[in-house]
Amino acid sequence: MNCQCAECKEYMGPNPRVMMFRFLVIFAQVIVGFVGLVKERSWKALVAWLGGFALFWTVPRYLICARCAGYGNKCYSLYLGEITSRYMPKVEGHDRPSNLGIVLELLALSTISNAPAVGMRHNRRLLALYMLLAGLTFWGQFLHACRHCAEYGTDWKKECPSAKAYRLFFGGGREVAL
Repeated sequence: MNCQCAECKEYMGPNPRVMMFRFLVIFAQVIVGFVGLVKERSWKALVAWLGGFALFWTVPRYLICARCAGYGNKCYSLYLGEITSRYMPKVEGHDRPSNLGIVLELLALSTISNAPAVGMRHNRRLLALYMLLAGLTFWGQFLHACRHCAEYGTDWKKECPSAKAYRLFFGGGREVAL
């Protein structure tokens, strides 16, 4: 990566300890979501959830990650640049993600995060645990990856709505009007 922030200089990308914590939270969220959906016998929500994962790992990765300068690198967004490079070729001739890819990723992520909550709505204990883990996942992404783009992003990354929201709430980085 060509970023010159302290974290990228020290670790050649995101801090591995922070990333390990984020992966553990997401893994726990997936386990609780799956167990909760099976326990509640919410098969429609389970199918929607698995469909969200299938969508997330296909079309948006082609329309976003395969076009990004971080392709093949350990990026702050859960190493998706490196992971995508293992199963999808780089798209040449595009220097920014497709708007369709962003919309499809939003659809996939909202399905992934909300389908288990809908399926577990009758089991308050599992729902509370799932929502706690979902909140930690969201804040981990926002305060780690979105913070990085808000402060050090260039080109289209500084215009990302999440990076703008980070600057709006926490300041710092480049000032970009919403």
